[in-house]
Amino acid sequence: MERSIWKKWGRHVVSGMLGTAILLGNVLPARASDAPVTTPAISPWSVATLHEGEKYGIFPLEWYYDGTFQQPITAGKFLTLTEATAAKLDKLGLNKKEKPTAPAAETTLTREAVLKSLYGILTQFELPSSFEIDAAAPVAYLQSKGIVQGTASGLELDKPCTVEQAAVLASRLVQYAYETADGGAKGLMWKVTEGGNTLYLLGSIHLGIPEMYPLHRSVTDAFEASDDLWVEANLLTDDQEALAYFAKLTMYSDGTTLKDHLSADTYEKLQKVMTKLGMPAQSFDALKPWVVSNSLSLTTLMEKPEDLAQATNAGVDLFLTQIAMMSGKPVRELEGMKLQGDILSGTPEEQQARELDTMLDSMLNPDAAAADNAVQFKNWQLLWAKGDLAGFAKSYSASLQQEQNNGLTQRLLGERDQNMAIKLTELLEAQGSSTHFIVVGAAHLAIKDMVIDKLKQKGYDVQFVE
Repeated sequence: MERSIWKKWGRHVVSGMLGTAILLGNVLPARASDAPVTTPAISPWSVATLHEGEKYGIFPLEWYYDGTFQQPITAGKFLTLTEATAAKLDKLGLNKKEKPTAPAAETTLTREAVLKSLYGILTQFELPSSFEIDAAAPVAYLQSKGIVQGTASGLELDKPCTVEQAAVLASRLVQYAYETADGGAKGLMWKVTEGGNTLYLLGSIHLGIPEMYPLHRSVTDAFEASDDLWVEANLLTDDQEALAYFAKLTMYSDGTTLKDHLSADTYEKLQKVMTKLGMPAQSFDALKPWVVSNSLSLTTLMEKPEDLAQATNAGVDLFLTQIAMMSGKPVRELEGMKLQGDILSGTPEEQQARELDTMLDSMLNPDAAAADNAVQFKNWQLLWAKGDLAGFAKSYSASLQQEQNNGLTQRLLGERDQNMAIKLTELLEAQGSSTHFIVVGAAHLAIKDMVIDKLKQKGYDVQFVE
């Protein structure tokens, strides 16, 4: 199962939403081919921990692929890991007592040395009584909290610590510290009840940042208590019919290429943008204009375009879908890839070409508003992490008014919200007693007259989870 999941995670995601529409739709994968992808050398026992830990921003994803992940960790890599871990814990806002000391560069980094260093990172802070430090021995303390678990052979403290082991231990330390200090991203979540049925509705941001992880215990507890997970579209689906249908919407199959469907001027602009982004000139030749527009739009939401891969991997709905798959929790779809494909591709090709041309112009000649795009999006991510519903709704609503003439934004509104509300109503009024966890784009929930207001109008008990 782990190998299959890792293969899917490695697939290149090349499409998403234009501008603010990233919070209305989904980040759909356009699978140009099923060519083999590099599978990282990760042990089955560490997959679940690293799946979460990699979102914290404490180690780069490149470590999976550099051929040393299961080799002893070097002093340089360990310094990178410890500095990032300390910075992550610092965001909890605890007072500091002292700066931890890292092992000397020439010292062999045994498992014991790594554990003591991580303990030092934790105890540099003035910790609440809930941490139960009480001058405990470092290794014994970390073992009692489940941060180090050992094997059938014991803790083997004298053996060199691998990169994989160090990353797992640091990830567990961060998760433990955030849970114990009542920290973590609260997101935008509502609890809706009717009779014996309960819905937890989590507004998603489909591109993530480290500040959005770990999720607050209120979110993870609700997820664990739910019978199933509902998403707009399951990006990890094995439904070959849906995948083939979506691929047909994204790619040319008549022997033509993108160049044949664009004006010479637009195609020349595309080549300039590809050069600017450092991408091969023919990267998008097999894809239709709407896919190219959506793909390029995602780069405008990043402070650095190279951050896009990690941001996509850290999307909230994708993150929870992966957890559900690993734990065996059923994953169900409110819309599915077919419907979302129809929405995204449902404009005449001439309009697709015009929208692409406009996107290319904005990338080649960015104005002040375009320069602020990434800053604004980062602000939405931070407001989401804080659980600041009022701040998020105010900022997003103002941006949405500016996008009234954006064709894709309009296609993602209206009927979709009505259909989502109808489906959620069916779940709430079903006979029996069930609990469902639903993840949809945050704008569908946080903005006036959309899904949440429609559920309130039906008389259901709708509460925002503070």
